[in-house]
Amino acid sequence: MCRVQAARFTAPSAVRVDEIEPPLVGPGEVLVKVLACGLCGSDLNAWRGVPGMAFPLNPGEPGHEVWGQIASAGTEVRGFVPGQYVTGMLQRGYAQFAVGNPADLAVLESDGGTAEMPLLGEPIACAANVVRRSGWQPGQPVAFVGFGYLAALIAALLFAEGPAEWIAVSRRPDSRALARARGAEAAYGFDEVPEDRWDRYPVVIEAAGVQQALDYATWLTAYSGRLVLAGYHADGSRTVNVQSWNWKGLDVVNAHERRPEAYRAGLADGLRIVRRHHLDLRGLASHTFRLSDIATAFQVAAERPTGFIKGVVLPWP
Repeated sequence: MCRVQAARFTAPSAVRVDEIEPPLVGPGEVLVKVLACGLCGSDLNAWRGVPGMAFPLNPGEPGHEVWGQIASAGTEVRGFVPGQYVTGMLQRGYAQFAVGNPADLAVLESDGGTAEMPLLGEPIACAANVVRRSGWQPGQPVAFVGFGYLAALIAALLFAEGPAEWIAVSRRPDSRALARARGAEAAYGFDEVPEDRWDRYPVVIEAAGVQQALDYATWLTAYSGRLVLAGYHADGSRTVNVQSWNWKGLDVVNAHERRPEAYRAGLADGLRIVRRHHLDLRGLASHTFRLSDIATAFQVAAERPTGFIKGVVLPWP
């Protein structure tokens, strides 16, 4: 195989595309031709260079939300053959080819979409685990604080069986419009939440990863309710109103999963729901970028212009 292209982060806000040797595949691994790699909000931490990041990163890092095709399989791999479409999580996905663990990938029954509308299994797995950890019961009202790509996936999986009463709170008007389009009863700016919404929701899903969202999620959660942390709080410490948590008897759930077996179960559960209910996730990938434009992709994701929901990097012309 000829040399292939991969993005390389060399410093905060500095990324280039290099030509590298094709990655080597071990006996228990698969080589994936990456057709699309989602730009995860957590990847922005690498782009910004938050404390703990060491540059330069390996080629293709930190991309992990991959949809692609099996190019080859190691001698110990069963059930994966060249040409199959797969989705899930592998590392170094901002590249034309990447090596993955078959256990972290799911074979799709069809192609799984198009490059502009790929089925990204890794965020679906995250959303499915949030749904499971939320403890939500049919009929319970739900509030989302922050409504972007992950929240939209969570809502789609959560309410797949039928409509439910739910609201969203978000600072961005287009995010509020997205929530209403996905079925929200109402969507509010942070300064617009009516008093009768406070202390009302037995399940509140905080999906923004910022201090203000954490505060509002606390206020919206009903007495003896469950506050679910789905937002990724990776840019520093937070303060919490433990007095309110104590007084209201809240269950506070960190719905992030780092156990491989939990991720794999979420991937299977999420894709099963998508298939069973024929969920329409089109339109959530709002912006696509060629690998050669990955620097622009991160700049746009950081600025979040009007209409931005999710960025997807396409490694092939």
